[in-house]
Amino acid sequence: MQLTVRRENRVSYKAKGLALVAGALLIGASMATSASAATLRRGSTGSGGAAISSGGPGEVLWTWYDTTEHRFSDGAINVDGNGDNIIRLVNPVGSATPATSGLSTSNACAMIYVFDDDEEMGECCGCPITPTQMATISVEEDLTENWGIGPDVDNDSGAIAIVAVAPNAAVSSVLDFNPITGCSFSSGAGPACNGGCDPGATPGWTVSGAKNLLGSITHNQTVYGSGFQGPSTTSGLTEVALFDDAGGDPNNLTYLQTQCSFLVGGFSGGGSSGGGICECPEE
Repeated sequence: MQLTVRRENRVSYKAKGLALVAGALLIGASMATSASAATLRRGSTGSGGAAISSGGPGEVLWTWYDTTEHRFSDGAINVDGNGDNIIRLVNPVGSATPATSGLSTSNACAMIYVFDDDEEMGECCGCPITPTQMATISVEEDLTENWGIGPDVDNDSGAIAIVAVAPNAAVSSVLDFNPITGCSFSSGAGPACNGGCDPGATPGWTVSGAKNLLGSITHNQTVYGSGFQGPSTTSGLTEVALFDDAGGDPNNLTYLQTQCSFLVGGFSGGGSSGGGICECPEE
């Protein structure tokens, strides 16, 4: 009986040893796979797929807005926009006081593209953001007031894309510049350019890890409870971070620039009447 027990124990020990070895092999294979898999901030670097993004934390910051869209009557959605939405952007790169720190400034361009809930771009603009600046942007007053799609405008809700890039247009003090935006015409800048930031396809822009923006949006909403304006109806403000698109999509980057140029008349050679151009925040 004792011999039998010893043999069973030996078999048990051998099985456990094989299980441990198999487990170690599985862990090693898993680590090898995860090393080439896509991460939160970059595309895959393994042989299974090429990297999508060579930029920083993400190529585009996305968010949604809902100002005064009323949709309760359709019986399917019980949330309404209840007023303006506010975006706040911060440029964390560079020195705010170069004279005292001895460091150079590093302005970032916030290339902003605004869509309605039918996925139609209605406004775009490029806005310079200085180091450590907090830029406050009103969706109603700055981003949807000058809608470029008409005549039936339905832009109470939609999506917003914001890209952080380096200045891409010359700023001139001579007659060869737009007195409102300060962008040089000879550099190819279009009417949506501000302070050296042009969101269109000409002169165009590329993303890199050298520029970055942080941001949030404050939503103003009403959520209905049991019945329209019932006892459990709630209204209030919520502030959430902008969504980072991680690896990003190169096709989307091209689309944003091209569609913006068509929207504001950047491909027509003579500019536009001003429709479709959003406004930048004042410092």
